[in-house]
Amino acid sequence: MDKIERIIDMTEHPERYTEDELRQLLIDDDEGNRIYKTLAELNVAFNMDSGMRLSQKTKKYHFINKAAAAIIAICLISGITYAAVVLIQRPSVPAKIEATAPSISPSPATPVSDVPASSTKGPVVKTYEDTPLSAIVADIARAYSKLQAYRTQKADSLRLYFRLDTRRGLEKNIEELNTFENINIEINGDTLVVD
Repeated sequence: MDKIERIIDMTEHPERYTEDELRQLLIDDDEGNRIYKTLAELNVAFNMDSGMRLSQKTKKYHFINKAAAAIIAICLISGITYAAVVLIQRPSVPAKIEATAPSISPSPATPVSDVPASSTKGPVVKTYEDTPLSAIVADIARAYSKLQAYRTQKADSLRLYFRLDTRRGLEKNIEELNTFENINIEINGDTLVVD
């Protein structure tokens, strides 16, 4: 084993050598001392270089993670914005309640002669504030000479703010009422059927 190999072995495995052998080769011998210092400097330089490479890899990894997080955040915000726009633009569809056995109980039709004289001569425009649905449907049926039928008794418990304008036509008024939640009114011949 030549001197350089022995010094390398001494620096890697100092437990194999006695203190006298270490001192004699590394400190007392000028050439051995120079080789030992050169090896130590190389070792420090190598450790610094590998630390820098590791630091650069770590920085690159963190940059990629941040970029991925930013892209995910943008996609999430875009999705929420799209959903909000779609929900705002879409009119609310009333929940339709299906009756298992529809039992239509017609209420007596209000003859046209019972309609006040003012409503038979011209259009009816009336605003309802916190009014039961049954009262609104009764006025619509009277204005358009229709019968009314109820499949459920919920019409008395529902109270609405509504503006009736007979100039818009029966279908438009019913369509507007159907935009309210839990209301479904159908025109079935000469009868207004309320679910």
